[in-house]
Amino acid sequence: MLWFLFGGNILLIISLYMYLAERKEKWRPSSFIMNAIMTPVTLFALCTGFLFTYIHPGFLIETSIAAGVLGLSCGLLFGSLFNFDSAMTGACNGLMAGIMTPMLGEMAGRSPIFLVFTQLLFYLLLYYFRFGARLP
Repeated sequence: MLWFLFGGNILLIISLYMYLAERKEKWRPSSFIMNAIMTPVTLFALCTGFLFTYIHPGFLIETSIAAGVLGLSCGLLFGSLFNFDSAMTGACNGLMAGIMTPMLGEMAGRSPIFLVFTQLLFYLLLYYFRFGARLP
């Protein structure tokens, strides 16, 4: 069941990337650009780290590396929409979030409420970036 949730997260992050890629020339404020780079990347790495912690309990190093690599690649993907500095910012943010979240998941005791909360937060903010942010 959790693997389907992980696959759904990947599909949502790819669809958001495709939406933002086709609208990137219409962005004006730089604060929205940094939020569009850092927020989905951090939340994707956060949800990935928690899901890997729940799927493979006891493999803290392996789940940290896998979540860090996925966060890094997602950060490079979203940051590459703009320039090299944005790509490096997204990659560092995704890597740090991906490495830290399996440890946070273990500290939380693999609570299902915590997993549901982070998934709902991920969906809510992706919904905002897709439908709430009015790009001209």
